[in-house]
Amino acid sequence: MHDESQTGATLYVEPPLAIEAMNQLRDLEREEAREIRRVLGAMTERFAPEHAALQGALDALIDFDSLWGRARTARAWDSVTPTVTSASSGRVLTLCGARHPLLVEAGDGEVIPYDLTLDADEFCVVVSGPNTGGKSVFLKATGLITALAQSGVVPPVGPGTSLPVFGSFFADIGDEQSIARNLSTFSAHLANLSEIVSAADDTSLVLIDEMGTGTDPAEGAALSRAVIEELVGRGATMFVSSHLGDLKLLDAEGSGIVNASLQFDGARMQPTYHFQKGRPGRSYGLAIARRLGFPAGVLDRADEYRDSGTAGMEELLERLELREREVEGLLLELEGARARTERLQVDVEARSVTLAAAEKTADDRARSDARKLLMDARAEVEEAISELKRAAEEGRSLEEAAREARRRVERAAGRQTSRGGSRRSSRGATRVDAGDSVRIEATGARGTVVEVRGGRATVEAGALRFEVPTGDLVVVESDGAGKGTKPRGGGWKGPPKGQAKLEVDFRGMRVDEIDLELGRALDEALLEDLEQLRIIHGKGTGALRKRVGELLEADGRVRSFRMGGPTEGGAGVTVADFGRRG
Repeated sequence: MHDESQTGATLYVEPPLAIEAMNQLRDLEREEAREIRRVLGAMTERFAPEHAALQGALDALIDFDSLWGRARTARAWDSVTPTVTSASSGRVLTLCGARHPLLVEAGDGEVIPYDLTLDADEFCVVVSGPNTGGKSVFLKATGLITALAQSGVVPPVGPGTSLPVFGSFFADIGDEQSIARNLSTFSAHLANLSEIVSAADDTSLVLIDEMGTGTDPAEGAALSRAVIEELVGRGATMFVSSHLGDLKLLDAEGSGIVNASLQFDGARMQPTYHFQKGRPGRSYGLAIARRLGFPAGVLDRADEYRDSGTAGMEELLERLELREREVEGLLLELEGARARTERLQVDVEARSVTLAAAEKTADDRARSDARKLLMDARAEVEEAISELKRAAEEGRSLEEAAREARRRVERAAGRQTSRGGSRRSSRGATRVDAGDSVRIEATGARGTVVEVRGGRATVEAGALRFEVPTGDLVVVESDGAGKGTKPRGGGWKGPPKGQAKLEVDFRGMRVDEIDLELGRALDEALLEDLEQLRIIHGKGTGALRKRVGELLEADGRVRSFRMGGPTEGGAGVTVADFGRRG
């Protein structure tokens, strides 16, 4: 028996047979250890002369492993190598598409990038705004990005980023109160600030979060302002976050201090994390309390107690935010209008190419017809001359042969006139006035005469206008009954009769998509002399109906339009009336 437990309930025993076996096992283990040491010693003696080479290979592998890890990280972060400037080339700090490395590494959701440029005369950025708005994350991201770049790690930034080389980094972020060290929250901040003021210089990067908190706001603001002005005077680069209104007033011409904020959606009371340089942020303290159900009477009283200057600044910032949202909405509308204009331009150019091709085809056909007329006439004249020669050879009366030849030529001329006269008669005989419905002979396109001046007429065909000689126009009836001249064959005639749509359906389309489609539908309806066009837009929010009304109101070809009747679709339909033209 070797031992027993403290309670005496367990005894530790070892049989004599096991003792001998265990002793042998221990001997073998000791022999194995001695052999391992011998082998390792012998190998070490053999490799000792190659110590320098082996150490170099190990260092190379360490460097390669570090480079490989940094390269894989840069690819995973979708990073771009920034430009790093030395102290001798000046302080240049530009961040483009910067993101917090730990947020990118976590990959829990979308990380909002930010852009920042510090001009040569800007040294301190004071970031303000509500809690949970992203101020601390912004400070930490800026510090980590600069530290990573100086450590040889490509930080998560985009093209155009330029970073200076800092000689020292100082940060006062978080709460470092300690009971053991008799440090309160404010005392801990003071200890950090004292160290920063003692050691920071023009090559330092200083990050201070929630500056001036933990004590009387007036004294905290005064101390914070003094520290900022001291470090700015030394040329240190600073990023400070604070709720104190007095620090928002330091952004003055030549001060080296600039305001900044992170956007906050006041309507939804949610941060957007979009960085804005040049303007302070609102605290939203009372607004957040009101949204959380704080008693209204208490909040109203708190609003009355606010400093008039601070309240005025908050109201000014609120108006600026409203104006910015309005400007963003207008920019979106302008972008949509630009896109519609580009689509219309492409459509007009395509129509111009089509019309040019049709005009060339009609011109070639006209030349071919004229050549055929000339050749037929020449053949008749040559036949008459041959008849006169035969009469002279046969001894017949030349006078009778000449009369017969004359009659032959006159009959041929009559046939040519009846064949081509209908194509030319309207040019000199048909009167064209403004408002007439006409067809352009060269292309077959139908339209309405807008103006007649100096033998030329301006014709509106759909969304296009043409200026053509009045002799090239044929007056037609609006219902195609044939009051005017009979249409000439050949050329472009538009869609076959009966193929124009009596209605168009815009349901499911966006407002900016219907301009071009409605124009095409009106063109086809007018070219086919339809009296009405039924436009289906649905009820919904009324945006499509409103846009259709605006387009019809601006189109001079539409005589009137109205909401659909009970059997026509009601408020979900607009009926455009072109009237009877002719």
